[in-house]
Formats: sequence, structure tokens, C-alpha cells
Amino acid sequence: MKTHRIASTLFASTLLLGAVSLSASAAPTVSISGVDHAGINVPDLATAITFFQTTFGAKLESDITPGAIPDAWKTAFNWRQSSELKRFVMMRLPDGTGVELFQYSGKQIDHQRPHQDDDAATHIALRTQDVKSSYDAIKKAGLTTLNEPVTNADGTQWFYFLTPWGSQIELVGKVKKAV
Repeated sequence: MKTHRIASTLFASTLLLGAVSLSASAAPTVSISGVDHAGINVPDLATAITFFQTTFGAKLESDITPGAIPDAWKTAFNWRQSSELKRFVMMRLPDGTGVELFQYSGKQIDHQRPHQDDDAATHIALRTQDVKSSYDAIKKAGLTTLNEPVTNADGTQWFYFLTPWGSQIELVGKVKKAV
């Protein structure tokens, strides 16, 4: 266990130092004001809605059944021609962050999750005020955690867990300093 913590801390520190060493010298192409939402494809929309409502207190903001998707859109967005977007919803987390959930159907869709090191695999990182309490709550809820909380040298603390359908979510925050 101790070796695992040291290895995790060294790995996290290496990631942090690598990120700090990158710097932009030119003006950005586009100025942004923040993240509006993240989109996630899910195999069962009802399960995903319930998960975000019960786990994070998300509210359903919109619920859309789009109808047939034009073939030109399928080509432009790199969707399989047999796929149909059954329904999509926007969930709004208590802090205002949006999570858009999409459910597709089609005979060519692969419902197996990619390895997290595969191209296009992704996760969503959500900020929490207390990483340790969040970790305990996730474990108590019966969700699978991938690691114990790791604390980086700058006080950033994080861990990953799996949604009921296998997507990875990271919960991240700052270690509270004694006053």
C-alpha cells in the first residue's frame, strides 16, 4: 500500500510538473470564459439521469428527442450511418456546470467502453469541496473507485470512480489547510 501511494504521488507530481512547464507565448486564437458543459454518450439514458440526480444533485434542464439525423450530419460528425440519436438531455449540476447525455441506437454501435488510454477515451472531472468525504460517499453508494485519493504537491487532491455504465469520473479539490 505504501509503495502504491508513493508511486501514485510521483506519477501525479510528474503530470503536474509537465503541465506547469507548458506555456503559451502567442495570443490565443479564441478567448473563452469557461466550460459550459461536457457531453457523454450513455447506453441507458434513464439510468444516467438517475445517477447524476442522486449522486450529484443535478437537475434536468432539457430533454430532446431529435428525430431522424440527416446523413450529412452523420458524415460530418463521424457517426455510423446506421446510428440514430434517440434522445439527449442537459443536466445542470448545482454549481452551474452542464452535463449533456446522449443515447444512440444502431446495429454498428459498440457499447464496450474503450481503455482510458485509447484515442478519444475521456473522463469528466468535477470539483468537490471535500475529496475524502466524497470518496467515502462514493464507496458507501456502492460505486467502484479506481484509486484512493491522491494529493499532489500543490495540495490538489483527486480520485477516479466508475459510473454504473463504466465511464470514468474524477472528483478533484484542494486539501483544506488547518487554520
